[in-house]
Amino acid sequence: MGIESEGMDTTSTAPPAHPYLGLWVTADGRIRHELRADGRYVEARGDHEAAYVGSYELDGDHIDYRDDTGFTADGDFRDDVLHHAGMVLHRRKVVLVTGASSGIGRATALRLAADGHPVVLGARRADRLEALVSEIQEAGGNATAVPLDVTDLASVEGFAAAALARFGRIDVLVANAGVMPLSPLASGLVDEWDRMIDVNVRGLLHSIAATLPTMLAQRTGHVVTIASIGAYDVSPTAAVYCGTKFAARAITEGLRQESPRGIRVTTVSPGVTESELASTITDASAAAAMVVYRAESISADAIARAVSYAVAETPDVDINEIIVRPAAKR
Repeated sequence: MGIESEGMDTTSTAPPAHPYLGLWVTADGRIRHELRADGRYVEARGDHEAAYVGSYELDGDHIDYRDDTGFTADGDFRDDVLHHAGMVLHRRKVVLVTGASSGIGRATALRLAADGHPVVLGARRADRLEALVSEIQEAGGNATAVPLDVTDLASVEGFAAAALARFGRIDVLVANAGVMPLSPLASGLVDEWDRMIDVNVRGLLHSIAATLPTMLAQRTGHVVTIASIGAYDVSPTAAVYCGTKFAARAITEGLRQESPRGIRVTTVSPGVTESELASTITDASAAAAMVVYRAESISADAIARAVSYAVAETPDVDINEIIVRPAAKR
């Protein structure tokens, strides 16, 4: 495996991951079938998390299984669907979403759960998380809530550990947590600047640090960073916020360049989107300007659909950057 830049090659010399690594699930969710990078598989049935455990071998699109009792079976992959023992299993991914209690994070959780993916939801407002989990479960989805403060590395590590304890793997990180208390630099609101740096930059780094080792061990994974159009252009009152989003985009691009081919990396940059972000602005001039700026906005689900699109692509396709903004904005 190599990297695309001309810098130092920091990637592993292990053979490429095959395209069928990961989680495969029946439409009713009762059968969950995990193909691991070490050539082992685990099949869960209902509440029995390890009904069958053994090894597998691939020959093109054909798979042969031998469980640890000596029982053998086989299957075939056709059009990214696994046909095995009379069952049809679809690719599903364990998705972690930070900042999931509102706005884009909440919409992304709902969208990806509706797509059939198990979602692990993190945010500080635990009551909102629990309500969201109930909403997803009532719609037939699979969701788990974990209280999370992305500025605290131990909290983020606990979030990732909870996902592993529940599902045994981490396929996608949607690093969405962010704050936006805009103000002119002359206002001197240093505490608010520090908060943006802590959540928007340090929180992203903590999230990558807590999940990337698992993805590398699996030899498959996907990091999706929710940045902003402020990652491309600076506007008055948004100097610090834009600085954090420039940093988020740079960090994410650096991760893309450093990662082996099994790890996909995407930056999604929303334009004006319906959310609670503007409610944290305390500076009067910035708040007034934001009322005008946000007169035309798009729904949080528009961003969630972009995330879903990137996540749903086949393993050989890496969607690196997506900008989504209101059609009325030019």
